[in-house]
Amino acid sequence: METIKKDNILKDQLLQIMIDNEGSDMYITVWTYPSIKIGWEIIRVDDGLEVFTSEDTLNFALSIITQEQHEILLRDKNLDFSFTFLDRRFRANVSFQLWNYMTVLRLLTSDIPNIDDLWLTDVYKEVTKLWQGLILVTWPTGSGKTTTLAAMIDYINRNYNRHIITIEDPIEYVHPHKKSIIEHKEIGKDVPDYETALTWAMRQNPNVILFWEMRNRNEMEMALRLSETWHIVFSTLHTRSAHQTITRILDSFSWEDKWQIRMQLADSLIAVFSQRLLKTNDGTWVVLAKEILVKNSAVANLIRENDLHQIPSVIQMWAREGMQLLETDIVSYIRKWVITEEEWLKFSNNPKLVKESLM
Repeated sequence: METIKKDNILKDQLLQIMIDNEGSDMYITVWTYPSIKIGWEIIRVDDGLEVFTSEDTLNFALSIITQEQHEILLRDKNLDFSFTFLDRRFRANVSFQLWNYMTVLRLLTSDIPNIDDLWLTDVYKEVTKLWQGLILVTWPTGSGKTTTLAAMIDYINRNYNRHIITIEDPIEYVHPHKKSIIEHKEIGKDVPDYETALTWAMRQNPNVILFWEMRNRNEMEMALRLSETWHIVFSTLHTRSAHQTITRILDSFSWEDKWQIRMQLADSLIAVFSQRLLKTNDGTWVVLAKEILVKNSAVANLIRENDLHQIPSVIQMWAREGMQLLETDIVSYIRKWVITEEEWLKFSNNPKLVKESLM
């Protein structure tokens, strides 16, 4: 993990302000002040500072990256990485906008999350007991996917003797060895890319593999192959529901290949967890709304027969197995006066179902 030295006073001060105020994100861009996101509010840091110029944004970016990373940034026009400052870890993205440098930082928690502390259901523990299959955590960026996955990996690490490999870009949570042996591989530092990392992982005899986001057909194909060969594979997709997740995977393949992929997915899928962080009424906190699909014979048959539109109905029918639609949590939060109508309307997959449940 890269450690950022104290060699830039302004950078050090801004990072310290972010730590002291428990900010989640920092934005450095041209023609405005540095800004920190605290809760749901973005606050400008303008006390004693001037609006950042092109030179300021360049200098800030150069203060947190190496020369080698700068060369990659100039080539790819985008750079994802992580670093440590005063024993706190940050995830960073440096890119360009209007020909100027732009930096976005995320302050990572130093504590490994726990399934119980996150108020996740027992299903999240039960699926980790299996020896092979595919587990997906989905929804767009900022929905807590990384935290949920880290909690599930930690549960395996604390309870089972497994060999775990995580493949990330960049690494966010560094897990210590507990009952399991756990290895972290970062794209660009330890391995060149996801496909190569997954190929190498097959030769390193892991029981559990986590890799961040199935972005293309090749990665989906490799995830399915690994999940069929005595591995538990964890990954993510930017999809809103279990139904959309399975559809997205199938649509990534040609018509000629879809039958075979449906068979593989019906056999190897373990669970899909789709989740979203909802802002509370007072705007000071967030709550997790989650959709849970656990594959059983009914779900497997729907995938094989391509009757995917029936998945929401099956989720409702099999609630006793721990399945639930996203709307289950949303309705619960509405009844407790935790979230506003504006908030749940943004994220519900089925607003009509919410309204009918509240009648």
